[in-house]
Amino acid sequence: MSSLRNLILHGDCLDAMKHLQSNLEEKLQLIYIDPPYFSGTDYSLKKKRGSKKNQAPHLIEEHTYSDKWKGGLSEYLEFMKERLIAMKSLLREEGSIWVHLDFHVSHYVKTIMDDIFGYQNFVNEIIWKRTNSPKAQSKGFGSQHDVILLYAVDRPKFRTKAVYRNHDENSLKPYSYHDDRGRFRLIEIEAQGIQRSESRKQFEWRGRTAPYLYRKETLDEWWENNIIYTSKNRRYSKKQYLEDIPGVQVSDLWLDIPPIQGASKEYSGFLTQKPIALLRRVIESATAPGDIVGDFFAGSGTTAIAAHQIERNWIICDTTKVAIDLASSRLADIDADDSFDTIVL
Repeated sequence: MSSLRNLILHGDCLDAMKHLQSNLEEKLQLIYIDPPYFSGTDYSLKKKRGSKKNQAPHLIEEHTYSDKWKGGLSEYLEFMKERLIAMKSLLREEGSIWVHLDFHVSHYVKTIMDDIFGYQNFVNEIIWKRTNSPKAQSKGFGSQHDVILLYAVDRPKFRTKAVYRNHDENSLKPYSYHDDRGRFRLIEIEAQGIQRSESRKQFEWRGRTAPYLYRKETLDEWWENNIIYTSKNRRYSKKQYLEDIPGVQVSDLWLDIPPIQGASKEYSGFLTQKPIALLRRVIESATAPGDIVGDFFAGSGTTAIAAHQIERNWIICDTTKVAIDLASSRLADIDADDSFDTIVL
């Protein structure tokens, strides 16, 4: 193998991982996969061909993969189990795996991952709003979201970086106070609600006795730095200045990354293509520059593109030539085509 990173592998991902085992065991910092969903659908790549001055182009569809399973759910789950076991062996102790699914089988796959990675290493179930227009349903409600299951190899050793989204009108509303330094909001420094239990100790600070959330030394430091706000009834709060906050901290609800649509600049015609912004968020939150990221159901190659943009190394794999050609073409478009190798298994 000419390199241990920046590889496109053409073949079944189980064969690919066996191929990589001796060189990359416990070397990957992160694996993201967007595998089949047990959807019962055949998928294709849509391309426009033959456009003329007075004639609209016609659409050509190339088969990419089938998500139909002759053996039913048990066959699908065995397929996933084998591959998830192989993926775990490639991850570092501090590493993580992110499995992107939807309502069809996310709950089944979670139980398999509990067995393989350990229930105690489950970190998050992330909800991504994948469409703005759910299909009308005669029964029940239209589906708008996908699920990303996040597991650590060893949760005490796993760390994520805080992720922020841009402020919007609603998130700016609390910053309604002003002083010489600028806009700020008020943060409670006293226990509230269920935090205000009988066991929580109270103490006196600057004339007010309360169940404070912070030590006197911390409160004194904030007072000296003029970031304590005093209300008319002598109740204290902490000032949080807008200029000190990089944005709104992201939770496990990812509602701010729009899906790929036909008019999107990055749309490639691959029906299950995911946005680069989604993969950048995943990779940036749990890796550092130079780390190796893996994707063994690469599809249109978005994981490699996102990793390349933020200076991570990557290894991707797919079974179909259509996907491999598309991923290679997209990488060439961002001048990354001379920095990877392609291996046919």
